[in-house]
Amino acid sequence: MKYRPLSMLTVCVVTVASGACSPQPHTPSASSSDEPTAAEQTTRTVLLIYDETANGIPVAANYPDTMQVMGTGSGEGVGVFFTFAPQGNALDDAQVHIFLPSGTASAAALESFITGPNGLLANNGWIQKGVEEAGSDRFPYSWVEKVIEFSSELELAGHLLLGQAHGQAIQVTLLYPPELTDDYWPAARTVLESLQFDDDLLPIRAPRG
Repeated sequence: MKYRPLSMLTVCVVTVASGACSPQPHTPSASSSDEPTAAEQTTRTVLLIYDETANGIPVAANYPDTMQVMGTGSGEGVGVFFTFAPQGNALDDAQVHIFLPSGTASAAALESFITGPNGLLANNGWIQKGVEEAGSDRFPYSWVEKVIEFSSELELAGHLLLGQAHGQAIQVTLLYPPELTDDYWPAARTVLESLQFDDDLLPIRAPRG
């Protein structure tokens, strides 16, 4: 594997279906910036690592223990869902969903499945509100090529991050209740800022037949 190490954290492997471990306290390193990073904003929680590359899931990321994670694979591709442990509020519907579609190499090839007549937006009843090309200040990640902002009939807001890495199209869905952004974004940023893709397992080939 050739991605950067996930640093400053207690390692905890989470199973593909679901998993848990005994969290250990985490003390973040000092930051010279006046603006706290996502990791520093979650110092009251334990940070864990999701890494199932040994089982063929080409995704690794940090996440706070206020979240839970599930990874799945099928002929359509690989999906990893970061959701919140039950809160008893609208945060229960929030998620960070990473999807790597099989046989799709670029964001451009993926976009028609997002914005087309029978695409992801239409099928979910999501209303497109705006589009940003690469270079978004809000999502300054090397793999991001396009950001689609949307709203939901269920009073949820969201962003679709489209991009590619190692010849593999990447789709990340950020879905959250607007009234709970202070709870959602520190956790979501922790995942996004640490998100890495294993080039030894990419691209994901489409099944034959």
